Amino acid sequence: MVTPPIVTPLAVGLAVLVFAGFIWIARRSRSWTVFPGRTSALLQSRWAPVAAGLLTVATVGVVWRSFDAPGVVHDERAYLLQAQIFARGRWTAPPPPIPAFFEQMHVFIEPAVFAKYPPAHALTLVPGIWLGLPGLMPALLTGISGALTFWIARRLANEWVALLTWWLWTTAWPTLHWSASYFSETTSSAAWMIAGWATLRWLDSERGTYLVYVAAALAWGFLARPLTMAALTLPLAFVVVRRVVAGRCWKTLIIPAAVGGAILALGPLWNHQTLGDWWRDPYSYYSKVYFPFDKPGLGVDLSAPMRDLPPEIASVGEWSRDLHQRHVLSALPSAFAVRLLAVLFWFAEGWRLVLGALLLAAVRHGTAGERFGLIPIVILLLAYLSFAHSPMWIVYYVEVLPIFYYLAARQLGRLFLKFNDADVGESAHWPAATANATLAAMMLLVPLGVSDIVRVRSAVDTRHAFHRAVESAMDNALPAEKAVVFVSYPPNHSPHLALTRNEPDLASASRWLVYDRGSRNAELRAVAPDRRAYRLDARTFQVEPLPALSAGSATNKEND
Repeated sequence: MVTPPIVTPLAVGLAVLVFAGFIWIARRSRSWTVFPGRTSALLQSRWAPVAAGLLTVATVGVVWRSFDAPGVVHDERAYLLQAQIFARGRWTAPPPPIPAFFEQMHVFIEPAVFAKYPPAHALTLVPGIWLGLPGLMPALLTGISGALTFWIARRLANEWVALLTWWLWTTAWPTLHWSASYFSETTSSAAWMIAGWATLRWLDSERGTYLVYVAAALAWGFLARPLTMAALTLPLAFVVVRRVVAGRCWKTLIIPAAVGGAILALGPLWNHQTLGDWWRDPYSYYSKVYFPFDKPGLGVDLSAPMRDLPPEIASVGEWSRDLHQRHVLSALPSAFAVRLLAVLFWFAEGWRLVLGALLLAAVRHGTAGERFGLIPIVILLLAYLSFAHSPMWIVYYVEVLPIFYYLAARQLGRLFLKFNDADVGESAHWPAATANATLAAMMLLVPLGVSDIVRVRSAVDTRHAFHRAVESAMDNALPAEKAVVFVSYPPNHSPHLALTRNEPDLASASRWLVYDRGSRNAELRAVAPDRRAYRLDARTFQVEPLPALSAGSATNKEND
C-alpha cells in the first residue's frame, strides 16, 4: 500500500519560501527589460509538445531505472502475464498441470490461464514485450500524456502556462510513482488526453476526423478502465453534443460512433475467447469465483467463493473484505471527502503546499471554462464511490491530475500579471515582465522538481527492493538449465507482494516460480522430471537445491 504524505514543518517552511520567491519574482520582474522572445518562439513551435513528451519519457526512465523491471503488485503481474500471452498471438495460455502451485491474484488458471482485466492495456504493452522492454510502453504512454498536457495548456492559456503545467505535472510524485509501473492508468490517462486534444482540435476546425480520434481514444480507454472512461466521457460528450446540436450536424457523429462501436466490440470478443460466453465478463466472474464481495456496490456480499482459496490469496481477501464491510451508504459522504483530501494531499505534498493555495484561488477566481475543468474531477470521484478502496489509493484518479496542475499554473500567471499591473484579461499574450517572471519561476522550480524526481526514484526503489533482491538471488544461484523454484513465504509476509507466477508457455519457460506446498511438491516434480528443483526462502532470499526424487516416486516427502 501507499504511505500517506505527512505535512511536516519542513514542508510548510519550503512552501512559504517558494511562495515568497514567487512574490519576489513578481515584484522584481517589472524592472527586467530582457524579453525572452526566442524562448517564447520555441515554446510556441509545433515541436515543443514533442520535446515535452520526450523529456517526460526520459524522466520516467530515470525513476524506474530499467524498462525491463518486473511487476511488483498483483495487478501489474497480471497485466504483464496477459501481455505476454497476447504477444504470442494467443488469447489465453494452457492451464498449469497442478493448479494449487500456480494460483495467482487476478488471474484465472482454469479452464485456461488469462488475466481478469479488460484487454486494452495488456494489448498496449505488447510492443514492449516484443522488444524485451515491457516498461517502455508505460513510459511512452506517459510521454504522450506529457506532450498533450503541454499542448492543451498552451491551447487553453499560453506557452508560459503550458511550461509551468507540464513541469509541475511531470515531476509530481503521483505522476511518476504510478507511471513507473504496469498499472492500466498509463493507458487510460493517454486515452483521456488524446480525447481531450482531439475535442479541442475539432472545436477549432470542425473537421470530422478529430471526432473519430475522440471516439477511438475513449473506446480504447474504456477497454482498459471501463468505470474511469465512462465517467470521463460525460463532460466531453456534453461539449461535443452541445456543438452538434447548435450546428445541427448530427451526421458528423455517424463515423465516430461506428469506429467507437467497432473498438468496443473487442470486449464481447474477449469474453468469448476467455470464458466461452459473449456476455460473461472475466472481471466480474473472477469476483464471483474468488472474492464475491470484491465488486461495485455497498456493504459486503457474504456469498462463498466458488473456488477454495489458498492461504496466500485468502489473506488478500480478508484485507479487502474489511474495506467493503465499512463501505456503506452512510459512509459515502465521508468517503468522498476523504478521497478528495487524499488526492489534494498528494497533489500538494511537500513544498507543493503552495500549489494547494494557488489551486484554491483558481477555483475562486478562475473563468467559467476553468471551473468546467473541475467537473471531470467531481464525476470521477462520484463514480468511484461505487467501489470500496483505501483512501490513499489515488491511482484511480491520476487521469485528472493535469487539471489540478493547470489550474495552479494559471493562477500563478494571474499573480504575476497582478504585480505587473498588466490588464490583459484572459488574453494569451503576456507582457514581457510576466514572461520574464515565468522563466524566473521555472528557474526556481527546476531544482525543486529534480529533487522530487530523486525522491520518487528512491520510493520506487523501495517498492522494487524485494523483487530485485529475489531476482538477483535466483540469477546467482540457478544454473542455465530449466528449474522449478518452490517459494516459501514467512508468516508475516505482505499479501500484496508475490513471487509466484504463471507463464505464457510453461514448457519453454526457464523457471517455474510456484508455491512451496511441502510434501505435495513431489507431485509437481513428478510431472516435470526434466527440471531441477529448488526452494527459495522469501525471508532470507536463500536459494537451495532440493534432493533428487526417488526413481518412479511421485509421493516422496521433502524435508521442510
